[in-house]
Amino acid sequence: MNRALAFPLVALLVAGLTACGSTVAGTSRPAEVDIRMLDTGSYPTEPLNAHDDDYQPDFITMPEIAAMRLSDYVLPAYEIDPHLKFGRLPAGITSGLLPGELGAEGAMKPVAERNKLLFGFRTTGFDQKTTIIPSAWPIKTTEHATAVSMMVMQFPDAERAAKAATEFYDADLDTNREQNQPVALPKYNLAHAHWRPGTPFLRATLAHGSYVVAVLVSASEPDLNALLALAEKSYAAQLPVLDQLPTLTDEELYRLPWDTDHLLSRALNPNKTERPSIGSQALYNLRGIVQYADDLSVAKQRFGAMNADRFAVSDGTIVARTPDPAAAKRIVAERRTPAPVARDTDAPPNVPDSACVENRRDPNDFDMKRFTCVVAYRQYAGFVTGDQLLDVQQRAAAQYAIFANSR
Repeated sequence: MNRALAFPLVALLVAGLTACGSTVAGTSRPAEVDIRMLDTGSYPTEPLNAHDDDYQPDFITMPEIAAMRLSDYVLPAYEIDPHLKFGRLPAGITSGLLPGELGAEGAMKPVAERNKLLFGFRTTGFDQKTTIIPSAWPIKTTEHATAVSMMVMQFPDAERAAKAATEFYDADLDTNREQNQPVALPKYNLAHAHWRPGTPFLRATLAHGSYVVAVLVSASEPDLNALLALAEKSYAAQLPVLDQLPTLTDEELYRLPWDTDHLLSRALNPNKTERPSIGSQALYNLRGIVQYADDLSVAKQRFGAMNADRFAVSDGTIVARTPDPAAAKRIVAERRTPAPVARDTDAPPNVPDSACVENRRDPNDFDMKRFTCVVAYRQYAGFVTGDQLLDVQQRAAAQYAIFANSR
């Protein structure tokens, strides 16, 4: 059985807080349910910006916001090859936090710092459930799995990106000089690539304007032609999509807007965390949010069916913005939840346009929560989860109240 979402970082199907019964502070609005009478437990019922005090990200957080923006233009492996549907938790990239798939950190970090890496994003997918262990040269836990790890990094300009692409390659090859061999990608003569004969991995870097696009690919067998073909296929799919995203100057990076349409502030956020963080306090388009799924094919279908143009993830809650109230209500009526549905269960009492379901999950899957509830309000749909039905019903009621109390 395939589960739709792992979300170990997002915690949509993982995190849970226990609450006791209470009523909602606030006011009733004309022609709407009296939200003061809803059973919301001890969960908050007002948005964090209820007093017109919108959160302002600090200087250090801006690369995280830039990585979220970039994630909507970095292809999950499933879009490169539909067989590569099993995802690994993606991550942002900074000079202080480089992915192991890029190479040994001790060799890669000086290159990133010297060329002033601004931000980046890494996503990985497989055709089987497996794990890549970077080590000195990568290995995988499932012998015949195929994998693509895509890493996109932005530098201040094309000159430094070209220099970084070459230096990443040189440092990586030097680290593995006794066993690895340089290889050429026939369709991308500016790419730098190498592999280790007898192993099923190839790593390549390519400067593309102000970006460095690095790939680590693995074929089912140690076949160089198969590795070259997979690397070229990855670049052929990724580069045109990346061309759709304007690069950022240093000044633009630190002036990126954040939640200007108050989508994130509409999400139930029990821990009141406001600092932007990829996966846990974040904003995405469809491609960006699908990256966090365990089964990308299922997630793309289920999130796509919501017909939403933007998603917010906050402390275990997801809010989807749809074109109009009718679309939001259809999500509820048709149970278009992030995870596949096993059966309907009781909706939260007295909450309009709401539904709760029991998620279909593998008996050995201890991460996915048992229940999901969804509520619709105007053009928004909110999803909450929990293992106890009363708890998730209270979360749903609180989410509805926050919708009603939002600007």
